[in-house]
Amino acid sequence: MTAPRPPKAIILDLDDTILDSGDPDVSWRRICAEFAGNFDDGVTPARFLAALIDARDWFWDNDRQAREGRLDLLAARRTIFGRALACLGVASPEQALVDAMARRYTVLRDQAVTPFRGALAALERLRGSGLKLALLTNGSTEMQWRKIRHFRLAGFFDHIQVEGDLGFGKPDARAFRYALAALDVTPEKAWMVGDNLLADIEGAQRAGIFAVWMDAHGSGLDTRDGVTPDQVVNSLDELLETLPGRDP
Repeated sequence: MTAPRPPKAIILDLDDTILDSGDPDVSWRRICAEFAGNFDDGVTPARFLAALIDARDWFWDNDRQAREGRLDLLAARRTIFGRALACLGVASPEQALVDAMARRYTVLRDQAVTPFRGALAALERLRGSGLKLALLTNGSTEMQWRKIRHFRLAGFFDHIQVEGDLGFGKPDARAFRYALAALDVTPEKAWMVGDNLLADIEGAQRAGIFAVWMDAHGSGLDTRDGVTPDQVVNSLDELLETLPGRDP
């Protein structure tokens, strides 16, 4: 890989790049422990968990469902719970119970979100470096803006772009073009930093943007997706350390 050009702007993903979303399996297990008793004895917490994981993977592995689901997570979670119960042989579960599980899971996931250690201080340093900064996040307007407000992130960015506000998100080329136009920079003068190899990295590279993969949990690069980042970092602090000198 050739040395990257000094950026004029950095576009950052939100979830699992700035904010740690936590381990979703912890919340799934909590749901199973709390709600399995509402069904017959054959629906043990362990069987319920296995069915939920299968239903979750079925839902999010479908691109169309994933696009629609991230704009209405509560509806997506209702669908996942309904499919899991159907697979367990629970006929016509009470909709109020499915809704309660989806809402409880949403609360647990929201409670798990926290900034990565040092992330806010790193954003402060990036903000003071003279670089233009944009936040580019997929998801619903309500949910993403709630996190942005809660963690007081807006002040770090020159531009904030939420998929739910515009009707399109990563890896759609329109999302990257819109962010570049808002920052008034060309693709070769921008970097994209994110954790999702397909949405953040491949999407940015197709738009001509230098793409930095955030491996915040040290999981290592999964080459099965066929996506190779231009650079890999484990934190925003590391990103700051590896930034090349910028043009005057």
